[in-house]
Amino acid sequence: MNAGHHHDPKLSRNQGQILSALRKAKEPLSAYAILDRVRVAGISHPPTVYRALNELIQLGMVHRLQSRSAFVACDHGACNGKAAFAICRECEKVVEISLSDKDERVLLALSPKDIAPEHVTLEIAGLCEACHPAKRGLRPIPNRRR
Repeated sequence: MNAGHHHDPKLSRNQGQILSALRKAKEPLSAYAILDRVRVAGISHPPTVYRALNELIQLGMVHRLQSRSAFVACDHGACNGKAAFAICRECEKVVEISLSDKDERVLLALSPKDIAPEHVTLEIAGLCEACHPAKRGLRPIPNRRR
């Protein structure tokens, strides 16, 4: 999730530092992990990080992974927020999957009638090719139901 933007909008210093930390990361980062990485740039307060993250999310340049309470830079530079994510549960590799308007409508239609859907958060957990047991010569553990 380290792709660069073709045309970054004018970002504040804090936004730029936080976006840079996310682009350099090899895995999703919590807000506190981001704070640890940007302290050297003089950013030392959690509210500053959260404010910049919220602004970057609004710009479509950062995504929040709900299941991990973590953040990643947008693979496409900036997007319309219509994305799903496949996340390796072992190495935490994240692959961003662009959703079309039709994809989003189909997913929103799955909502029960008593819930008015506003947006979709779709995260698929599994094992990437490098971490999959079959690739390492191991047998997968059967899924046991209780």
